[in-house]
Amino acid sequence: MFRRHWSGLPKDVSFPSSLQGLGYFVNDDDEIRSIKNPDQYFKFFINKNARVNQRQRFEFDTALEDIIHRRLIAEGLEKVALPLGRTTLENHIPVFASPDLQAKSRLIVFLGEPIKALGMLAGRVANGPGGINKGTVISVVKELQKQVSSVEDPSPPGILITNPGQLYWWPEGHRNLTAIDCSAIPLPSLVHFGRQYNPQVNSVTAHETAEKHIEYTFTMLSGMIRDCAKVDLIAIGQSCELITNFLDNEENWHNWKTHLNAMLLMGTVYPADDITNLGLRNFMAKRTRAYITSNEPLDTPLAPPSGNENEQIANLGCPCYSSSEPFYVEMVLIRALQPALKYLEAVALTPGYENDDITIAEKPEKDLTDMDWETIPDTEKPAILIVDHTRNPSSEDEKQGRISRDRGSL
Repeated sequence: MFRRHWSGLPKDVSFPSSLQGLGYFVNDDDEIRSIKNPDQYFKFFINKNARVNQRQRFEFDTALEDIIHRRLIAEGLEKVALPLGRTTLENHIPVFASPDLQAKSRLIVFLGEPIKALGMLAGRVANGPGGINKGTVISVVKELQKQVSSVEDPSPPGILITNPGQLYWWPEGHRNLTAIDCSAIPLPSLVHFGRQYNPQVNSVTAHETAEKHIEYTFTMLSGMIRDCAKVDLIAIGQSCELITNFLDNEENWHNWKTHLNAMLLMGTVYPADDITNLGLRNFMAKRTRAYITSNEPLDTPLAPPSGNENEQIANLGCPCYSSSEPFYVEMVLIRALQPALKYLEAVALTPGYENDDITIAEKPEKDLTDMDWETIPDTEKPAILIVDHTRNPSSEDEKQGRISRDRGSL
């Protein structure tokens, strides 16, 4: 009879928590590159064992997050622990805010995707082509600080960066993690499946879910800002639904309707059919703009608030414009940063601003000709499998299950 001790299990892998320790540096273009091969970006697959790759990514993200937070502080923002009064050694949720929110006449509230770490927009840009600033909210903060609050107030608007994505408290690391990162924390061995979520240990009071985090943040904010302060909202992905659901509540709408100035919904796909608050519906139609994934050129009008069946755009409740990003929601704000933020400033500087009416010209249907077929890249043509049933089944090719594949021919 064999007996296996816990000590006999392979130890969990560990990596340094700095870019240099991991073998990377930030070049003059603000891009993270390999020290050994400066032409190479971050390499995820360094081992056949998925756990090894996961642990390396965890430490790499930790190092990148530290850089992002240091840069946000350098931009004049402060890291604030929520609930208010908590220290960073206690379980808390960190957010970033301008130190003088109480004195600001205009305030920008940023709500990132609920799956992203604080300050992150798109990892494919932050640790790849484009660089750290471009792939994070640092680029957003820099642009907002160039704006003015109003016609009477030339100072830049205040900024509050919420954190609906990092709601998992890791006691040993004294930090917050996303739902994905919490599966990559150190374990007793390399083969342990993971750690069970314990609400008493891994959650933060009043921030157990993204909805509760947003509710607490706005409740806190209402007691801080001036009575005449105006608020602009920027939401990405699922946070678009979270903020519209929050404002659809009658009590919440009553508390915030006089403060709301304008709203940006970046990458939203959520129809407005379920919104029952008429005041919110009117606000979205007149002072809200959505940028969505599309192949059309940047800032191309795509749909009025009622939607556009020809483009398969649902009733989103607000005018929709192209971000020029065809695939990824996380890229929408990066692509449309300039026109999106200019829209917020235009609303702030124009008394009684209302969105322009959008008229979408119906596109004529285009028949596909043989010439069109030839211009389509091979990678986008459907694959056509050809099986020769006339051949002898006992042949060597048929025994091995071989078939011929042809692309681009009918």
